[in-house]
Amino acid sequence: MSDPLAHVFDPGNGWSTRIHPHLTGLPPHLAELVLHLASSDAGWNWRYKADTTWMRRTKALLKADGADALVRHAVRELAAGGSFHDQGDPEHIIREIGQVKPPSPARALAIGFLLAAGRLRADTDGLSADLALVARKNSQAMDTYHRVDHEIAGAAFAALGDLPGASALDELWDLHQRITPSIHPHKVLVKSVKRAAARLGIPPQDIAERTVPRHGLEPDGTLTVGWIGRGVLWWNAAVDAVITLHDTGTVTVDWSDDDGRTTRTTAPFRTPSGYKTPLRADSVDLVRRHAKDIARTLEAERNRLASLAEDPDRTWSWRDWSRHYRDHPVTGVAARSLEWEYRLPDEDAFRPLDPADAGGAVPDTARVRLRPASAGRKASPPAAPAGRPRTVGTTARPTSNE
Repeated sequence: MSDPLAHVFDPGNGWSTRIHPHLTGLPPHLAELVLHLASSDAGWNWRYKADTTWMRRTKALLKADGADALVRHAVRELAAGGSFHDQGDPEHIIREIGQVKPPSPARALAIGFLLAAGRLRADTDGLSADLALVARKNSQAMDTYHRVDHEIAGAAFAALGDLPGASALDELWDLHQRITPSIHPHKVLVKSVKRAAARLGIPPQDIAERTVPRHGLEPDGTLTVGWIGRGVLWWNAAVDAVITLHDTGTVTVDWSDDDGRTTRTTAPFRTPSGYKTPLRADSVDLVRRHAKDIARTLEAERNRLASLAEDPDRTWSWRDWSRHYRDHPVTGVAARSLEWEYRLPDEDAFRPLDPADAGGAVPDTARVRLRPASAGRKASPPAAPAGRPRTVGTTARPTSNE
């Protein structure tokens, strides 16, 4: 007797091979679910919108016994290893540029399982973490290279936006901060964050502080740009440059030429003479735009934090403050120019808090707040002279990895 599901699998795809035995010999109601999920290309379009009729049918089929476990297993396997494409060699991907290959027949099934995961009734067994890992691997938000797949990433974003519970939203906060806005499905990520936050009644001020982009900056405030292997993995650029956000609030770009010489520029980040060749033109424009975006985000954060001083009742847990203020590469710069206080549960008075101190001297039970405006606050440090920024904890450097 032939396998009615055989055509939805791909023997050349690692994920498909791993889940095939688990989907063999299914009862008719689960086989119907799998066949339906494999038709996701009819219910999920390039604009990352799910067809209402297709999703309604998905939700009905998920009520069957065993459907919940089946979806969780498929998503868990999709998060494993190299995710759907199992390709972690950037040079291999570059060699394939321009080659037209038929899509894997299992890809629609993978997207279908992701969309179905968002319709499950509970976020248990690490489901939201698995969905977030699929999203990171397919949007190149990892420390190691994975082949990008925007439709799979978009389906994972959408599933997290639909999945009930606070854990899914926590994953969405992190994805929103770390994933570059330049990727095609970024809009569905933004919509998913808003949808999940609205469902849980998150106030606008909390949404604002949890969605500040990191712009790819490392903890030391730097972003290295270059060809794959010489810069951040999600940005394959025809230039060698380092963008730095200094603790003074100054943003600089260090451009390295073919001879290893480095020239530093500040806003508007003009490139050295002769650097913007036809090959490099687009990459140069992207670097300059990215540096300007960092400066704009910092200015917005300075204004937002200044307004917080008018509300002395606004406090944060030590964990949330550390994550969203002290340790954020952009917000942290604005936070370190202000005065903070903390209070222990059994105390009435607040104690001074040094936002530059990353030590563990403050107990996890502490509540943190900005020092009220009526108590005075130190002014933001003056901007460093153009071309000669002062740095704290970071050193401008050339991008050469040699």
